[in-house]
Amino acid sequence: MSIRSTVIRRTNMEHSIHSNSLRYRMHPRLALFLFILPLLLRPAFAHQIDEYLQATIVTVESNRIGLQIRLTPGVEVAPKLLGDIDVDHDGTISSQEQHAYAEQVRRDLSLMVDGSPKALRLLEVSFPDAQELTSGMHDIGLTFFANFSAGSGTRRMNLENRHRTEMAVYLVNCLKPSDSSIHIIAQKRNYSQSSYQLDFDSDSVNQTQPVTSSGLTQWLSRTGGLSVGVTYFAHGIHHILTGYDHLLFVSLLALAATTLWDLVKVVTAFTFAHSITLTLATLKLVSLPGWIVEPVIAASIVFVALQNVFWPESARGIGRLVAAFSFGLFHGLGFAGGLLDLMHTMPSGTIVFAILGFSLGVEAGHLTVLVPLYGLLLAIRFRRDALQREQLAIKMQRLGSAGVLLIGVYYLCDSLTSSS
Repeated sequence: MSIRSTVIRRTNMEHSIHSNSLRYRMHPRLALFLFILPLLLRPAFAHQIDEYLQATIVTVESNRIGLQIRLTPGVEVAPKLLGDIDVDHDGTISSQEQHAYAEQVRRDLSLMVDGSPKALRLLEVSFPDAQELTSGMHDIGLTFFANFSAGSGTRRMNLENRHRTEMAVYLVNCLKPSDSSIHIIAQKRNYSQSSYQLDFDSDSVNQTQPVTSSGLTQWLSRTGGLSVGVTYFAHGIHHILTGYDHLLFVSLLALAATTLWDLVKVVTAFTFAHSITLTLATLKLVSLPGWIVEPVIAASIVFVALQNVFWPESARGIGRLVAAFSFGLFHGLGFAGGLLDLMHTMPSGTIVFAILGFSLGVEAGHLTVLVPLYGLLLAIRFRRDALQREQLAIKMQRLGSAGVLLIGVYYLCDSLTSSS
């Protein structure tokens, strides 16, 4: 059975920008460019993957643990991985090579139940062809299982994944057991999710208790919500801080804001919009293909940058709020892409925490850029009269936006050619 992943590829395209040495005098108007420059040195799409995503779904039965693993290599690491799998280098992945690689993965997994090691056995294997594997759009599907002695009371399962740690990004979660006599008590993960602990009860009565202030902590622990929220908060921060297209877009919004209230309004519109589509896409209520989403996100950078450069006065007010909201809807679809498949397979009790944690992480990532950027803008404008502040604000807006415009045009051209 073929196991498909909807994780959107994030092709890593590391490009160095070489330039001749320039001699110049430090000028306040250059401060903004120097601040944005680090963002321009390593342009890459937020949805490009340069890691090896290993998403594990755990299933629990009365005497069996199942592991359904989806391994999705990003296009940068896929050729190396293919070279390790296709040992005879004939450009095809034979059945023997598939099972040999599955055995490598099995050896890198460690499963214990109540402190006792359990032997994992391969149940199912699914491989794309070699060309599909290197495209970043297809995954390897492996299903393992381990038997253990059935018993009543609280049980503890520990899983360690040490497969390709040098390139791996791990995700793991447990599905709600189909057996009504088995209840999940708590899930714990380390930061990287390479280590996972699951506590479950095989004979307790599942009683729904009201969520009171005294019982909230117990409810969060039992559902694993707190752990999931914290984990996805970290993923949200990482996603936005490595997503230079999103960062450039919100930086353009900040450049055109002359007051704190202007910034609050436009960021609120953007946040509200991308939160809507992030939630809807994660719940599989809205879906657009990447060949539409990626170019629109790139076009949003070009549009706002052009407006900032050539029509700076119109880059504020209701028009800018409409633009921030409209483009924010597509940015939300981009945010959802990287984690859509895993969130969708979560139990209903934890998916809310995943969405909330990831959304808050994205906003925290935005703040790490917007706060120092806006503070820098205020510092440069400080101790100038109103007319000078307005003139300087427009000059900085145009200077910074012109640099971002060049990157936006590159993003747009690249996304259009990649999707054609």
